[in-house]
Amino acid sequence: MPLVANSKSKEIWNGVIEKCEKKLSRWKSQYLSLGGRVILINSVLDALPSYMMSLFPILATVIKILDNIRRSFLWQGSKEKKGFYLVKWKALTVSKKRGGWDWDSRI
Repeated sequence: MPLVANSKSKEIWNGVIEKCEKKLSRWKSQYLSLGGRVILINSVLDALPSYMMSLFPILATVIKILDNIRRSFLWQGSKEKKGFYLVKWKALTVSKKRGGWDWDSRI
């Protein structure tokens, strides 16, 4: 926990980004279905920055980095090469109440 860091600094988020990448490096060695990847993203990757967000405002650049990590893991899984994104990321991140993607009915 950075106690003396500037709250608007990107460096305080490096630990969270590294933790996300470290988790993914272990998951990429497993063969997971699309549903399994969605569950891991929702339960683990979305929870990692929550504590830091309660203390510091999250920067737009950090959001972009974390979304890029989630998006590439969702569509590529364990593949190292570039995959095809089947649905726009904005459609996936909209809540169900606002007409977003209902994962339960598509998995």
